[in-house]
Amino acid sequence: MHLPFYMLPGLGISLEGVLLWRLTKLRLRRYPYLSGFVLYDFFRCFILFAITYLRWKWYTTTYWSTEVISLFLRFLVIWEVARSLFSRNSVLQRVAWKMLIAIEMVLLPVILVLGWSQASLVHYLYKIVSPIFEQYLSLGQALLLLTLAAIARYYGVPFGSNLRGLIFGLGTYLSLCAINFASLQVFRGFFPYWQLLSPMTFVAMIAVWLWAFWEYAPSPGLASMDETQGAQWKAEWNDLWITTMKALRRGLS
Repeated sequence: MHLPFYMLPGLGISLEGVLLWRLTKLRLRRYPYLSGFVLYDFFRCFILFAITYLRWKWYTTTYWSTEVISLFLRFLVIWEVARSLFSRNSVLQRVAWKMLIAIEMVLLPVILVLGWSQASLVHYLYKIVSPIFEQYLSLGQALLLLTLAAIARYYGVPFGSNLRGLIFGLGTYLSLCAINFASLQVFRGFFPYWQLLSPMTFVAMIAVWLWAFWEYAPSPGLASMDETQGAQWKAEWNDLWITTMKALRRGLS
């Protein structure tokens, strides 16, 4: 094994440990879903790092088995953005929740179909989840994050430095992750570079999160809006929701 393949996991574990310490200082209840994701990945990386020394043959199976859980825990981090960005029980939080459900109802079946149809089951037989699936899932999660940011931007919701760092770090990581896995499908000789770029992008995301959460700086909160404006937004998004559900039912029938 080359030195970077040992240094990057060690650096990642160290940064996650410091990030967990800062999140503890900020009180974990303020960002419970993010804290849960980081805590899971901290122990996961620690186990994988130990396996590289003790039982290298187990590494591949362990990595891809635990990767499945990590993939879906990223949805919780995205929901962390939604619940922290919009006031609790506000119109915009309900809008964001409905938009996330609508997009997931469209994206997840597409991701499953594309991942199953394009994956080479022979080449990736030893893996629990194919790179094709992770590629499309990362892209779909990036779109969910972009949707939340677009809603907040459109309605003038202010971002605190915590959320700016969380969105920027996760969004950049998901985009680069999708690109890396796409390159892995196109260029078979890309695998050694993927082995290096994949942990590098993750470590960079953790470093951005550590910078963003060094101090507690949440979103300043929604600007006060009158009842007429709130009712107007609710009516607009209810119409969009009904239209989207009708389109989905027609597509499934």
